Amino acid sequence: MLFLFILIIAVLFLILSVFYLMNSWQRYGNWAWPTFMVVVSLAVAIFAFFKLPMWNNGSTSSSASSSSQVSQQVSSTSSSASFSSPNQGGLTGQTSQQSESTTQQNLLSQLKKNYSSIGGVTFDSGSKTYKILPTDSNTVKALNYIIKNPDQADQAGWSSFTKNLTKTSTQLQKVAGDGYSISIQEPGNDNTAMFTASDGKTTYNIVNN
Repeated sequence: MLFLFILIIAVLFLILSVFYLMNSWQRYGNWAWPTFMVVVSLAVAIFAFFKLPMWNNGSTSSSASSSSQVSQQVSSTSSSASFSSPNQGGLTGQTSQQSESTTQQNLLSQLKKNYSSIGGVTFDSGSKTYKILPTDSNTVKALNYIIKNPDQADQAGWSSFTKNLTKTSTQLQKVAGDGYSISIQEPGNDNTAMFTASDGKTTYNIVNN
């Protein structure tokens, strides 16, 4: 509606500018300023015309529909993640550090299985973060769509997906203790997270930043 209003105003201003140009040229021989007004109003009209919904509704709706379908698959995979305490058999006599390391590796193995349809999973011991690295083509398309169109994130199923990641972080806390995080990384950029949750709470969300 905004661009339609701008288009109408620009067209009216263009018509008035043309009459002003003709009148100024015939009566006073002055054309510079009226010509400038014509050019500006024409440029604004063209800009507003191509911003109308009829030019981008089709592609946006199609992309959102595709992203929503992919995100449902992603959310389904995330919600199926279920963690149990790693088998501690044979750990008797080991140090607590060795036990923690074993827990971390067992969780990493489980996460790799749970998110295999999305991509790979790595563990950053420094930040105690399990990073999901998207490689599935449909998932990559959905995430790239959200990066470019954060205002369409809810339609693409982003809130459902991130809600399940937050639940997963709670499960990590129950198994491994406080301070563990899980994140989904930007496609092709393993060092930049799109979303991170720790101990059942969102700590970063690309849509809100």
